[in-house]
Amino acid sequence: MDNVTHGLAGLLVADAAAHWLERRGVTVTPRQRRTLSVLGVVAAEFPDSDLVYSGPLLDMGPLGYLLHHRGHTHTLVWAVVSALLLWLVARWYAGRDGAPMPARLPRVLLLVALMGTLSHILLDWTNSYGVHPFWPLNGRWYYGDAVFIVEPWLWLVAIPPLYWNRPGAFGRSLLGFFFVAILAAVLLLGQVAADVVVVLLVFAVLWPLAQWTLGAPTRTLSGMAAWTAITVGFFAASRTAEASVRDAVAGSGAGPRDEALVLDVVLTPGPGDWGCWTALVMSRRQDVYTVSSAFVAPFPAGRSLARCTSGYQAGRVGGDVLTGLRAQAAPVFAASARVQWRSSWSTPVDSLVSLVHSRCEVEAALHFMRAPVWQSLGNGRLRLSDARFGVTGGGFSEIEIPTTGACTLRDPWIPGWTPPRAELLP
Repeated sequence: MDNVTHGLAGLLVADAAAHWLERRGVTVTPRQRRTLSVLGVVAAEFPDSDLVYSGPLLDMGPLGYLLHHRGHTHTLVWAVVSALLLWLVARWYAGRDGAPMPARLPRVLLLVALMGTLSHILLDWTNSYGVHPFWPLNGRWYYGDAVFIVEPWLWLVAIPPLYWNRPGAFGRSLLGFFFVAILAAVLLLGQVAADVVVVLLVFAVLWPLAQWTLGAPTRTLSGMAAWTAITVGFFAASRTAEASVRDAVAGSGAGPRDEALVLDVVLTPGPGDWGCWTALVMSRRQDVYTVSSAFVAPFPAGRSLARCTSGYQAGRVGGDVLTGLRAQAAPVFAASARVQWRSSWSTPVDSLVSLVHSRCEVEAALHFMRAPVWQSLGNGRLRLSDARFGVTGGGFSEIEIPTTGACTLRDPWIPGWTPPRAELLP
């Protein structure tokens, strides 16, 4: 998720902790309240500390980011260790004003730190990028495939209760800026369907007014409840969308030899939109590996495929991510009432195996890439991409590799994440 969303989650946790203390008769000083808020935000952002080293510092080119962002710092081990470190600092700072520290405050600070770091991993799991939280016991990637990477609903439900609960001008100004920023993005960037824009704008007027009438504890509780309900709704829609895709693939074979084995389904909703999804399907039919793109309408009675396709004609959500591959071809599966296939890309499985054996860069990249595709650029170079994030050149998930010569990785630090497409490898 984006860092604003992480910070909002941390603030909600901190406010809930302060309300819990006050309801039990504990007087929380302004300094202690600030400590809770800062701790909630810092803990919720802290797993992204891998950005300090997951780049040029590792001298691995783009692979440094691909393999180490959402890496070791996005694990349960790091979440616990870093929460303990942050708790020690917060406990020291909270007691510097000379006021007596309530007996319950240190335990609440520890809980806020733990919930903050764990919330980061949980939120990152909800989208299609994924996390591998159980390292070092298990290096497998886990994907929620449910929430857009910058989900406007989460900003809109969280900011108003936090805004009205902030007594200071700085906090309110910052939250107000982000509220306006997400509305501007919804209106101006062209990534949100027009009918969804209307719903979001109406909500952006009514929800803050409703929050203004509530007491502080009720505001926080309602914000957390609304956040949970929205997330559950996206997950329910995602599971229905995945079932629709798998049914469409299963209904496309003319016989046993024509049946495709679905290896994985990557799902991304339209921003703010439970009813329209894009899908990438990795499949294998005999010895051919195929990546297929599609629009999915999991609830066609309420939001049809035609509305989805007309609502997303351009941009990251609406554009076909396979555009730009010279081997892009017509769909290989039959359409259904819920799934409109867009294009496909296929290659013999042996070609991937050959690349892995001949190029160490490919072997390393496959520890991250969930939907690997590639094409020759000529002049002895190859472009390897993860189709989740585009293939047109210049994307963060793309690497250019020489097809001859020695391995270009110098003393690489390759983490032991389980390759998402391990079933295709020897």
